[in-house]
Amino acid sequence: MSLEGTLQTIALPDVLGLLSVTAKTGELRVESGGGVGSIWFQGGQVAGFDVGSAKTPVDALFGLLRLEEGRFRFLTGTEPANATAPTEVGQVLEEAQARLSKWDAICAVVPSLDARVSLRPRVEAAVVLSPEQWAVVAAVGAGSSVAEVLAAVDMSEFEGSRVVRDLADLDLVEVVAGSTAPVTANLRRAPADEPEPAAEAPAEPVQSGQLRVPDLSGVWEDDEVSDELSPEEATVGAEADEATPASAEPVNRGLLLRFLGAARN
Repeated sequence: MSLEGTLQTIALPDVLGLLSVTAKTGELRVESGGGVGSIWFQGGQVAGFDVGSAKTPVDALFGLLRLEEGRFRFLTGTEPANATAPTEVGQVLEEAQARLSKWDAICAVVPSLDARVSLRPRVEAAVVLSPEQWAVVAAVGAGSSVAEVLAAVDMSEFEGSRVVRDLADLDLVEVVAGSTAPVTANLRRAPADEPEPAAEAPAEPVQSGQLRVPDLSGVWEDDEVSDELSPEEATVGAEADEATPASAEPVNRGLLLRFLGAARN
């Protein structure tokens, strides 16, 4: 069974957990709004990334977690971009989700990378700045977009936006909204002639009462699955069926729950 689906039916953290527990090696590619973002895995650990201007795996995953819709698929045979030392998925995911918990407060002041930021003409009291805050103040100058400021100081989207928010809280800079659209991951545009990499495995129809399940070594084994679902699985499966059109994805959330349970045994 090939691993692919939509973010609306299977949450990205669930997909990451599956790749981790089955120790997969390859590329998780996410497509949304005509853009593409990728996370590479080596033996179930994060080993590379290519998501917009992300500078670290946490930046990359933070960007992908903010996508509200899109499609994902797992591929093999592609070379990782921005290769890093393999890192546990749980560690990267925990840091990215911690950023998400703070993001709404930042966006309340810095709503978009298109927003214009300029220095206030005067301050009311003495202010002490950290080195990173001063670097941003110097880059702001007479006025720039948030994106231009972050490029000048070589800061990631989250860290740079947080510093701009802090400076606004100190009444040192003024942020004027540009675009009304919320800040989302700046995914790369795939070239029209980009070759199609091989899927992880050819898709095979799932027989009634059976699901192909990987053991922890990554070898696929046939595992009998009961036709009877627990009340919790039946509820989740029903919700997924209502949200998924007739041409259902190869993997739905109900199957994924049993899939993960079998892989851990």
